[in-house]
Amino acid sequence: MDWFVVAKSSTERKLSDRIQKFFQSQGIDNTVRSIRLTKGSRRDTGTHHEDIRGLVGTNAVAGLAATDRKRAKKFTEALWNTPIPSGQNRYYEACFT
Repeated sequence: MDWFVVAKSSTERKLSDRIQKFFQSQGIDNTVRSIRLTKGSRRDTGTHHEDIRGLVGTNAVAGLAATDRKRAKKFTEALWNTPIPSGQNRYYEACFT
């Protein structure tokens, strides 16, 4: 978002590209829930985007600064196709998964 608003640091674009490139390599429709930072290995995967809405949204927002527009569009489409939460706990539903 910072790049989209003030476009001050080119590092933000590089980081957005790295984030999207990594998650694309894991499979946009099989987004991982968590990664071991020391080894970069997958710990757990979500079977549906509703399991990991927060991460799907974060990856889509990274597209605002990303330089690969085709890849960024795929992440935006993944967010667009994610079901809207419903029910009593819909507000916090995806925050802690």
